[in-house]
Amino acid sequence: MQFDEVKKFGVIGLGKMGVDWVANLLEGGYEVVGYDSAPGAAERASKSLGKALGWIGKKRHPEEEGFAEQAAARFQIVDTEEAFTAQLGSCQVMLEVILEDLQLKCEVLSRLAPNLPDGAMIWTNTSSLSVHTMAVASGRKECFVGTHGMNPVYQMPAVEVVRHREIGDDNLELTLEILKGLGKSPFVASDVTGFWVNKHLVPFMLEAYRALERGEITVEDGDSGLQGSLGHPQGVFKLSDFIGSDTMYRVAMAMYVATQDPRLYPPAILARMFKRGELGVKTGKGFYEWDGFKPIGGRDFSEFVIESSDTLLEV
Repeated sequence: MQFDEVKKFGVIGLGKMGVDWVANLLEGGYEVVGYDSAPGAAERASKSLGKALGWIGKKRHPEEEGFAEQAAARFQIVDTEEAFTAQLGSCQVMLEVILEDLQLKCEVLSRLAPNLPDGAMIWTNTSSLSVHTMAVASGRKECFVGTHGMNPVYQMPAVEVVRHREIGDDNLELTLEILKGLGKSPFVASDVTGFWVNKHLVPFMLEAYRALERGEITVEDGDSGLQGSLGHPQGVFKLSDFIGSDTMYRVAMAMYVATQDPRLYPPAILARMFKRGELGVKTGKGFYEWDGFKPIGGRDFSEFVIESSDTLLEV
């Protein structure tokens, strides 16, 4: 398959990352069909997509009147997996952006991949899981590529392109070409636990959580310090809220299980937030209180500081 033959993407999973990818693909001129089985996903996706395309139009296409509306017109959300499957026959790329659950991803990929045309590629947005394992499950090892976008995808240029041991070189190169055409800055990483970015980022973030539960720092001072001293655009706690405590927990646990590195075991504060549904931006409460994508203020976690072995860790 050649670059100019790629016209349509099928996107399975329309949470925040999925919708962000859709916005970027629409900006690139592609037709996109999307599906998510979660109740209310279509309505939430449409609302989030409108905001994303509005941002893109204002920041990158201010001279194009009606940009957001024209881009959105190339996107179709279907209501059932059967309808999505029927659309895959006309897609050149399927992008999987569902939960960070290896078994679930493999089940979905094995079910959907056979409906793609010969030569079509499959991308996965996984941030830490074995790309090769998913490639095998899909039955299309040579056409399967890891494409880990940074959050928020439509704003961040980097994409971690994961090369597994049975990928076809032509598919890897085509993936890089498509991503560059979307204005991305892709880089190739190996298919190891955490790849390149999360191999370094996740231990850093988990240590920040532990510092918070030891009472060493507050949420706002922690982020302000990283912004002012290390040049972080938003700090570790805001970044975590954009990613979501559910995703952070799953990524950390998957990396811990794969490596048995104790630094990667999710801290109590992260497990508690995940269990309580304090997922960050997507629920309006995480390390910050949120009004849409606007942080209202950092939360006070002093009552959860672990001071001794007598501290009760209530979930």
